[in-house]
Amino acid sequence: SSGINAEWPLRPGGISSVIHPINPFIPTIHFNYRYFEIPGENKQWWFGGGTDLTPTYLNRDDAKHFHTTLKTACDGHDKEYYPKFKKWCDEYFYIKHRGEFRGLG
Repeated sequence: SSGINAEWPLRPGGISSVIHPINPFIPTIHFNYRYFEIPGENKQWWFGGGTDLTPTYLNRDDAKHFHTTLKTACDGHDKEYYPKFKKWCDEYFYIKHRGEFRGLG
């Protein structure tokens, strides 16, 4: 037996974390990543999630490093990923009733 429930053969997994530093000059960071898999002969899977940086005091060097690191990771797979995912993040983290963004996307 493979240990897979035949009635529900989904293998989900995920992690989410929020770091709230005591020092107000160190930004809050949040990330969550998810993985779903349906094993078998016609295996299907999906990996997703994201991260955001929310500084109390904006440090442009931190913002640049954050986005450069994410862009480098995306570009290693597909040069279209970073602009596509950045747009999604900007839309997701926009607070409509305040007319502002939460964090740096």
